[in-house]
Amino acid sequence: MKKKILILGYGYVGGYLYERLKQNKDNDVTIVKREFLDYTDSSKVDQWLKKERDHFNYIINCSGFTGRPNVDEGEKKPELCYELNTFTPLRISSLCKTYGINYIHISSGCIYTGYEKQFTEQDPPNFGLFSKESSTYSKSKHAYELGCDYGLIIRVRMPFCDQLCDRSYLTKILKYNNLINQVNSKTYVPQLLDFIEHILRKGYNCRQKDIVNFVHPYALATDKIVEIMKHFGLQNPEWEWVQFEDLNCEANRSNCVMSIEKLKQKYGFEIMDEEVAIEAALTNILEDEDV
Repeated sequence: MKKKILILGYGYVGGYLYERLKQNKDNDVTIVKREFLDYTDSSKVDQWLKKERDHFNYIINCSGFTGRPNVDEGEKKPELCYELNTFTPLRISSLCKTYGINYIHISSGCIYTGYEKQFTEQDPPNFGLFSKESSTYSKSKHAYELGCDYGLIIRVRMPFCDQLCDRSYLTKILKYNNLINQVNSKTYVPQLLDFIEHILRKGYNCRQKDIVNFVHPYALATDKIVEIMKHFGLQNPEWEWVQFEDLNCEANRSNCVMSIEKLKQKYGFEIMDEEVAIEAALTNILEDEDV
């Protein structure tokens, strides 16, 4: 039987996921923009699901507030940030629980900071709701995890892809004149899609609350990323190394490395090293883009 899948949010990850899943004839996939179904309005979603609930085995929520051009926007629009990152997905997960639909939520690992360890899913966030130093964005992501009691939460960080689109980490590095040298876990979007396909293919039960980090092992510092990009002929002549304090940002940033042991042990998914993922993305960018 076909897997019947609903994707909420036609943004960066949602758009890629829809294009990937619809290529498989075993999937019956629908994607919904907020303009079509205002999923911030739980009554409208409830009414819609009452009619459509038998049509979906999985609901995958890729919607949320990221902020443009960056998470500083969350400091300017805190109510919207909490609405889209905390309250709306909590309502959606609650409705999925009511109707017994598997629920997958794409979230963020930007609720940790520091290099004292590789953070696991069991570690209490130190850059979340209860931190005086954390951003509104990070607080809103942690608040969702605290309130959620249903579905699979996939934490990603600094996603990048095979195109020079403005949401990709690699594009940001290429376009930013000022760079900060920090080590951070990252997520290659095509492999994230591989993992979601793995979940669907294996028929994992996503009706119980669970959290999994989806990042790459052997996280690289920014200077190493720049070195690799230069090797591929991609560079910005205006690049300059600065300190975070020099940028006058409104919100602090998370800098951390996350553990993938649970990803491997519980979900049986082998993920490529970060350097390999970066090189794969750049190879595909050069093949497909006029750069």
